[in-house]
Amino acid sequence: MRYAIGDIHGRAFWKNYTGQDYESFYFTGDYFDSFDIPFSRQYRNFKEICKAARKDRRIKLCLGNHDYHYLRGVKNQQYSGFQRLNFSKISAILEENIRLFKIVYVTEDNYIISHAGVTSWFLNSIGGTKPEEINEAFEGDRNILAFNGPNIYGDDITQSPIWVRPRSLQSDPLGGYNQIVGHTPVRKITEAELNGGANKLALIDTHNTESIYRF
Repeated sequence: MRYAIGDIHGRAFWKNYTGQDYESFYFTGDYFDSFDIPFSRQYRNFKEICKAARKDRRIKLCLGNHDYHYLRGVKNQQYSGFQRLNFSKISAILEENIRLFKIVYVTEDNYIISHAGVTSWFLNSIGGTKPEEINEAFEGDRNILAFNGPNIYGDDITQSPIWVRPRSLQSDPLGGYNQIVGHTPVRKITEAELNGGANKLALIDTHNTESIYRF
């Protein structure tokens, strides 16, 4: 059994599950920028997540848009909840642990786990043929993930795996892959169709509801 958990935003309920028996445990990102949890708790929680990932290789960490805008070299990206006063501290701890993170994970049975999802348009835009190549492209140029496109909500197939929304992802998915994403809040974990029903999309950002996706 594999687990995936949606956007954290400083919450610590993940600890209820990491002691269980699983093959892999995926975090879909957004560890910072809570509107109701103090920065000190967000920071401490992130340190604990990184520590757990260093000790247990089964724990896999994705990067979210609310982490991305604190990275060095990222240009003109400040999203809602951006913590200007704590920028230096967040940036430093992210860079200290950056090698723990990937933009996308791909399993042997063709599940893509990322913060928001991978469209065909985006993979083609970086000259890629496999979703794993996004990780390499990010290492070469962090700004490939920057917010773009005409829709202020990010509902556009040109958006990156930290920003695209479910409607656009469903309209331009990668063939042959199931996808597990956070980013867009849902009341409860929801599965939808991809590729005409040949694959599925799991939406797992349940916001303040403590939920975990098993697959």
